[in-house]
Amino acid sequence: MNPDANAVAAVATRRLHKRFGALQVLRGIDLDLHAGEVTIQLGANGAGKTTLIRALAGDLHPDQGVIKINGKDLDAEPEQARKQLVFVSQSPPLVPTLSTLEHAMAMAAFRALQWPSYQDRLQRCADALSIGRDLNRPVRALSGGMAQKAALCLALAAQTPALLLDEPMTGLDIPSAMALRELVIEARQRGTSVLLASHLTENALAVADRAIVLSGGQVALNLNQDDLDALGGDTRAFEKVVLEAMEQNIKAEEQA
Repeated sequence: MNPDANAVAAVATRRLHKRFGALQVLRGIDLDLHAGEVTIQLGANGAGKTTLIRALAGDLHPDQGVIKINGKDLDAEPEQARKQLVFVSQSPPLVPTLSTLEHAMAMAAFRALQWPSYQDRLQRCADALSIGRDLNRPVRALSGGMAQKAALCLALAAQTPALLLDEPMTGLDIPSAMALRELVIEARQRGTSVLLASHLTENALAVADRAIVLSGGQVALNLNQDDLDALGGDTRAFEKVVLEAMEQNIKAEEQA
């Protein structure tokens, strides 16, 4: 999908920096994620992937820089900005004693969602991910994989402008991973901007419109739809391009 040059980016960052003690994790990240686009985020362990996605979600405050979610400044208008997105982490902070439906009621109230339609969308997502009969069970009665699916359904059903997913396919069986891919594609078709951080290159590439590669806290590679199309869906060729970008960035840092 080719983004409208005049449209407000669903997620935008400028000069984003984050340090933990002596370790500089993000170094001047500039990024625009557009409506109706799935962007996959790749990088080695420690490259800054989770730090970036947590900063975009408002879970971490950057040391420097600006983040806007659907035009809302995350620092100046935190509540309004956070209502424009949903973030699903690798360990979603669901309340163990509450059911998925009870979490859904709370989310609907916070985001002023119409309950009947939100509940219908939640049920559809849950059925697709094989937890449709478990929505009334408390989270503590669910397996880890089922709880992850519940969090994904809560997020997808909310239909926010931006959706941030950190390793969403980790631990999913093949049918569930395929179903999630279809749900992400449907979200894109509705105009949602999806940022998907993943180590599972083949699954992520199957839904990607763009790919960004982080290395040393910087965007070492930013591939658009034409770049991905030129690779013809060849996972090995894509992985080679990604590794080369990471290696070049490391060499540049060593020479600096």
